[in-house]
Amino acid sequence: MVESGLPSPTVPTEPSVDIALTGWRYEEQVQPDGTTENIMVPLTPMEFLHPEEDYHFPNSTFHQDVICDARIMLENRYWEDPTVAVFSDLLIEWDMPYPPRHCPDLFVVFGIRNKEQFRSTFVVRDEAVRPVFVLEVVSPGYRKEDKQTKLLQYEQAGISEYVIIDRRTRRGQAIYEVLGYRLVTGRYLPMIADDDGRIPCETIGLWVSMQDGRLVLEDMETGERLLKSTEWKARSQELSAENQELKAKFQGLSARLRELEAQQQGRRSSSG
Repeated sequence: MVESGLPSPTVPTEPSVDIALTGWRYEEQVQPDGTTENIMVPLTPMEFLHPEEDYHFPNSTFHQDVICDARIMLENRYWEDPTVAVFSDLLIEWDMPYPPRHCPDLFVVFGIRNKEQFRSTFVVRDEAVRPVFVLEVVSPGYRKEDKQTKLLQYEQAGISEYVIIDRRTRRGQAIYEVLGYRLVTGRYLPMIADDDGRIPCETIGLWVSMQDGRLVLEDMETGERLLKSTEWKARSQELSAENQELKAKFQGLSARLRELEAQQQGRRSSSG
């Protein structure tokens, strides 16, 4: 979550702990010689569920790609609407004693005020609105917490839709899973995927699926697929090329028009 500026951290004393899976926080410990060292302490499941600002969660390239694609696609979808905001890796402080806080990979809020203002934490009580859609990419070290514990806690927090994306490896083959839950009369019910494996998310009006290892979002009304950053760049280049082509055609037509006007003027002069 936060890049550390702390000097010379020491790795955990337990060699069996993989901090790339658990995440970590820094803890200052006094050494036998009286000096202090910043120790990287693995996060506990409870700390993972309810993080503080100085907790660190390293993510895989798959995790980063999914969230980056989702954020760009959703931000482009809502960029003209000042009342809809898309956030990633932003702490949420709930307006209830439990759960106290979460830090979703990505969430969408409708009816927001001051969309562009700086936020270090999304305080539900101050914002007077709560997220309606949350997307989490499963962290391998906390699969139970993402798929079971958070499911119950987001239900308690009143999140309208919760989507989980998981990646496993079986016999050297990557397997992708998309799970979706919708809040119905205070309880989560599974969203049923269609024949193409797409999850219907009514809050954002999109089909959500994984295709060829990449996140795909499609408009439920038009069927249009939202573009990723690389696709936006390619589309921009296409439009630029088309614009240059049209410009060249316009210049050619303008030159031809001037030529015709000159010919017509010549005829008028000769006939006069």
